Amino acid sequence: MPLTTTAPVQSPISLCQRSTAFKDGVQPLEFFGHWDGRGKAKIVNNGASAMITFSDRTFQPFIVGGPLGNKYIFEQLHFHWGVEDDSGCEHILEGNTYSMEAHAVHYNAKYGSFKEAVDKPDGLAVIGFFMQAYGDTDCCQFDKIVNGIHDIKVPNSEAQIDADCLAWMGLQDLSRHYYTYQGSLTTPPYYETVTWIVYKTPVYVSRAQCAAFRELQSCPKDSNKKIVNNFREVQVPKVSPEVVFVRNSGRLRSKL
Repeated sequence: MPLTTTAPVQSPISLCQRSTAFKDGVQPLEFFGHWDGRGKAKIVNNGASAMITFSDRTFQPFIVGGPLGNKYIFEQLHFHWGVEDDSGCEHILEGNTYSMEAHAVHYNAKYGSFKEAVDKPDGLAVIGFFMQAYGDTDCCQFDKIVNGIHDIKVPNSEAQIDADCLAWMGLQDLSRHYYTYQGSLTTPPYYETVTWIVYKTPVYVSRAQCAAFRELQSCPKDSNKKIVNNFREVQVPKVSPEVVFVRNSGRLRSKL
């Protein structure tokens, strides 16, 4: 069941524990199939970001539990980043910014498709991961994505990548330690139909891995125009949203 009851707001927002309600014993948030290596994975330069989708699977990855009242099916994952390593994320945590933010977009299974779900009040769930560039040691799980980034520098280009390219998501306990609130898409048309789930702990990648994203072109005819600062500024709602931090969850049944 949803953990918050206030009306949705425009996203992203600034997250702060002083204005957050803590909850324990919440049903675990569970991920199924996101990095099981089945089917095919594709990464695309759409001119605004790098986006990953899956195909040729018996089922699309999905999430259940936590603040969600139903099964939510994976649609795509994309990234936001800045011109430097000190900023690029959309949400802000305790006044801090991170190099990147990854968004795993899911839609409510009861609507049958992302297109049908996108404008419904309970239509979407987006999982947010902060990513921080640090040092010269690559995150080997994240390299599977960076290898594809090198092949999609021109807009509308695409490349096949390893089907377990999201294995970096599983480097932390995903059943808890996240913020959740009712918000919006951070790109047009900004529908306020998103249950946001933003993890507190960042994923650490190397400076070179982060820099690879800044080589993506936004214009096919001008190699000097790069995709940078593709994030929306923090929104300041007129009425503060109810934000919950899930500190501890109940018993976890299974995990892929």
